[in-house]
Amino acid sequence: MPIAGRESSLRQRWATAGLFFLDGTGFGVWAAHIAAFKQRLNLHDSQITAVLFSVILGALLCMPLVGQLIARTRVRLVATLSVVGYVLTLWLLGHASHLFSLCGLAFLFGAAKGSVDVSINTQAVALDRPGHRSQMSFFQGCWSVGGLAGSGVSALLLRHGGTVSKDMSAAAMLLAVLAAAALPFLPSEGVAAPGRPRPAWPSPYLLLLGTLAFFGLLVEGAIADWTSVFLHANLQLCLALSATGFGVYAIAMAATRFTGDWLAEQISGKWLLVMSGLLIAVGVGSLLLWNSWYVAAPGLMFAGFGTANIVPVLWSAAGRDPVIGPGPAISIVSTIGYLGFLAGPPMIGGAASFIGLRAGMGIIVIAGLMVAILSARYRVGEQSFGGAH
Repeated sequence: MPIAGRESSLRQRWATAGLFFLDGTGFGVWAAHIAAFKQRLNLHDSQITAVLFSVILGALLCMPLVGQLIARTRVRLVATLSVVGYVLTLWLLGHASHLFSLCGLAFLFGAAKGSVDVSINTQAVALDRPGHRSQMSFFQGCWSVGGLAGSGVSALLLRHGGTVSKDMSAAAMLLAVLAAAALPFLPSEGVAAPGRPRPAWPSPYLLLLGTLAFFGLLVEGAIADWTSVFLHANLQLCLALSATGFGVYAIAMAATRFTGDWLAEQISGKWLLVMSGLLIAVGVGSLLLWNSWYVAAPGLMFAGFGTANIVPVLWSAAGRDPVIGPGPAISIVSTIGYLGFLAGPPMIGGAASFIGLRAGMGIIVIAGLMVAILSARYRVGEQSFGGAH
């Protein structure tokens, strides 16, 4: 490739990485402030569930529309509009003054986040070149680092007198600067979206991958939304230390994702998934059984180690589907997985309304065990994993 072409490709890669970082940072800021919203507006667990459901509803309604829009126009345009909406709704969330306005803004935030997710993942897939290693693990690692940055900075701000409105306004301004720096370097030409599914029903194996993705991403969404609430309400930790819990989890997940290529070369995808599920179950289980920060922190770290490799292994396995091709296969598995990411938090909130938050979070343990059991029972990811994520 000519030098100019390599430089252009590198700029596009880092611009896309910047948008993954932006996406993760915004979500980390939101997740770290859920407990603060609960305290500020004096909300019950059932009301928090309504807020989280609003995020889900917004994303689910918007994602299919964005997918159709990408098929008809340029990814760069869709990504630009989505990122602007994401940053704007993050700022507006900080000014919610009662439950109804919070639910309405959460709906818009979910719609914007769903749009960002679809557009930047389409961009990431389009940047992959035949014969070159997939960059998805790197991009997902950037998302994880963003989540860490958002939650970590939020914890510091809360510890030093920060408020929901001030913190989220500051975050929105910083993300706007990052967006302005990254968006101009996305490819200006039309970037092909993932291939449309061929007229073939997904194989049972592909549906199994989707089921595993559902359970794996359910864990991610549930930990992100409920960790700070659980630590604050059940372990009686201050808001700042409660927000740090998600940061511990995000550190472990990000570090493991950036070392995912090495880990994948050591063991098969099947046993990597089994180990991942068991780490989730042990980590979250210890968090629920012992009322101690000194147990909760390592438990969340183990959960981060476990969740880190689920998406790379499953996306790689789906990409080898010989029936409908890699693009449609990955699209199917990621869609099912994202439903788990969105559905996990309200499932736990609904259970918490009847059996308490501690027992409700046992759903995360069950999800981890399902990943381990299904992966051990079936030959998931047995083919050479290579470096693809």
